[in-house]
Amino acid sequence: MERIESDTLTIVVAGPAGFGNNVYLVIDPDSGESAFIDAPDEAESVAAAEAAGVRPAKILLTHSHPDHTAAIDALKERYGCTLYADPREPWLKDGQLDHPVGQGQEVAVGNVVFRVLSVPGHTPGSTTFVAGEHAFVGDTLFPGGPGHSRSHELLLQEIASIRERLYALPGETVIYPGHGARTTIDESKREYAVFAGREHDPDLHGDVLWLES
Repeated sequence: MERIESDTLTIVVAGPAGFGNNVYLVIDPDSGESAFIDAPDEAESVAAAEAAGVRPAKILLTHSHPDHTAAIDALKERYGCTLYADPREPWLKDGQLDHPVGQGQEVAVGNVVFRVLSVPGHTPGSTTFVAGEHAFVGDTLFPGGPGHSRSHELLLQEIASIRERLYALPGETVIYPGHGARTTIDESKREYAVFAGREHDPDLHGDVLWLES
């Protein structure tokens, strides 16, 4: 388990769990209020909360693929969490969504304000939550490339979301993906420049890598 401290935000990183998912718990160091980013695994999420000594009140959902939602019901029952997500996400159960969110809205966790960025492509309502230099992107962007796309049209949509919304963030912003290692906006932009300088198969989609595809 890893603990990341900044002036305005504490992040506890647990896992990997499920399908190699990262488990993120974000905490306002002033008030102690906290929230989960996604809900991939009950045991790892509870372990993170207990290690931090907090009772999270919210789940901020980046997207509704099952490996990111598996523990929603359990965490709601255990902590009374409320779920914040884009209502366009198609794989939520009836009644799970408590607070619909969209582009430009804000979600407060104590004194920490998360800005909502709508980044469709990987899923219809993929969402990034940004607080200061921290961006929780789900499966939209990873070190080396975008998240999996199910068609060329969806890859183009995902790239547009990355370029217009994520690459508009300051270069030092840290990208916290749903799986694997972290990266920064500047590093991802350097990799994308290589991809953008090449021609590609007109049906390119799936698992795309900026430096190799």
